[in-house]
Amino acid sequence: MTVITIQDFQRAISSRAEKNKIKLPIHLDTTSQYKESIHEGSPADIHQNIDLDYRRKHGQFFTPPDVAEFMVKYGIDGKIKTMLDPSCGLGIFIEKMIKLHGKKCENIIGIDKDPTMINACYLDIMTHHQDQIDNVKLYNTDYLLARDTEKVDFLICNPPYINFHGFDRDMISKIKHDFGVNFSMLTNIYTLFMVKAKQSVKEGGRIAFITPTEFFYTGYGKTLKKFLLDNFTIDSFITFNFENTVFDDALTTSTISFMVNKKPKDNHQVKFIKTGGYLNGLLKMSRSSKRYGVHINKVRQKTVNPDIKWQKYFADANSKSVIKGFVPLRDIAYVKRGIATGYNTFFTLSDAEREYWGIESDFLVPVISKAVQIQGYEITNDIIVKLGKHGDKIHLLYCFDTPSYHLKKYIKYGESKGVNGRYLCSHRTPWYSMERRKSAPILSTVFSRNNMRFIHNKSNCLNLAAYHGVYPHFEDNIMTEALLCYFNSDLCMDIQKQARREYGNGLHKFEPGDLLDLPTMPIMDIGKKDISKMALLFRRMTKSKTKDSIKEKINNTIEEIALSLCPKYGKD
Repeated sequence: MTVITIQDFQRAISSRAEKNKIKLPIHLDTTSQYKESIHEGSPADIHQNIDLDYRRKHGQFFTPPDVAEFMVKYGIDGKIKTMLDPSCGLGIFIEKMIKLHGKKCENIIGIDKDPTMINACYLDIMTHHQDQIDNVKLYNTDYLLARDTEKVDFLICNPPYINFHGFDRDMISKIKHDFGVNFSMLTNIYTLFMVKAKQSVKEGGRIAFITPTEFFYTGYGKTLKKFLLDNFTIDSFITFNFENTVFDDALTTSTISFMVNKKPKDNHQVKFIKTGGYLNGLLKMSRSSKRYGVHINKVRQKTVNPDIKWQKYFADANSKSVIKGFVPLRDIAYVKRGIATGYNTFFTLSDAEREYWGIESDFLVPVISKAVQIQGYEITNDIIVKLGKHGDKIHLLYCFDTPSYHLKKYIKYGESKGVNGRYLCSHRTPWYSMERRKSAPILSTVFSRNNMRFIHNKSNCLNLAAYHGVYPHFEDNIMTEALLCYFNSDLCMDIQKQARREYGNGLHKFEPGDLLDLPTMPIMDIGKKDISKMALLFRRMTKSKTKDSIKEKINNTIEEIALSLCPKYGKD
């Protein structure tokens, strides 16, 4: 693939328009030379070759055709005559509306602040649907800063995905003023589009958005969720299988939101839908289907809580995921992020590097710096030594006294490389000092693609940011092993799905706060016999080479104990 610039894209669009004798609505300077080959294929194909950093900066990740068609069909079901796309990009929604609804949609409005997108959209319509160009109006302006547009029957949008530091802060102030919504300054730009949609749609009109899923679980998402619940009748939220991102170039999961611009009735139910990719007949489905890999959970809109993470509502109504009688992890442990050194390359050393510099053991502690270093469920001193023999960096510079002669040489070496000028280092006194930390009895992975692992730290090693440290409020080793048995059970994995953050491509993340809220078996209230049984099963799992049979025993044991703790378990 040849990477091109936005200027190359402009020239390609202008060249094609000239070749087809089409006058573009916006004149752009395209006098520079370019390669003829870059304008082969559709505008969408060409745009995919634009430098990814540029597309990320401007939030330009365009909707796949099959998803666009699915979203347009939602509007068509409402027998619409007017449509607005306030961030039309290359015009995929407009093209699908023309194709599926023809001249029945009398007025199609497209808005985009990028003049190149307006030209590309116009060119595509003139090339394939010239007979309907009179039904289409394109405006080169910023929807968020524009005055009120004419109200339409259907608003459909894939807004720019730009994080909080990448756009004009005045837009947040304007939305706050116009709608009385007190958004956090961490707000992502797409949330502003969803709020302003209220102003652009007729009473009873339909709204369709495709956005990242993150507002389901972020702090700033609470404000948006409350606004949606208070102002719209929400038909459905549809999330895609988290192993498949809709936007290939953006590390984000996607949610389609279907809403009607009217207050919800008291008995109205929102459909929380999870699909592995099936879309064709999804609008007509009212119940879950194993055949099509679709799960539907209906929740009365009046009871949907904007203050919690909405992954909960995608769980099966009969799921064992929500357990009454369990306690948040914060009741039995505290959690700390792994140590952030500021520059792992300098602050962690291999055996060979330690020997080369002659740094004494008084200034070093054993450390686990990468998640891949531990493949099992325990860390022992022997494992640390083995990692060292394989060349891993297992020593952390940990100096709180006057440096030795050898360490001073290493510190000067770091200064020659500019390590002392790095952000974290420059804010420490002295710059080469480290956060004091005691070894965590339990380590949990921060990122995972399947399920988190909770690891028993039987050594005295510290951990860097690849792991969170879990510190139980007790010092009983048997209880710690019992807790680890629960943590690594399928039941806990089920519960995690409601609390974790989804980053697309199957990537999940837990922040310390997410872990502290994790529903956990009340280990300190469980009988000694059960505690001993759980601890024994965990120890057997750490030693077993074939873990399937032992995992089955762990799952059965955890289920039995959970039932004894909470009789309603499995019935909620």
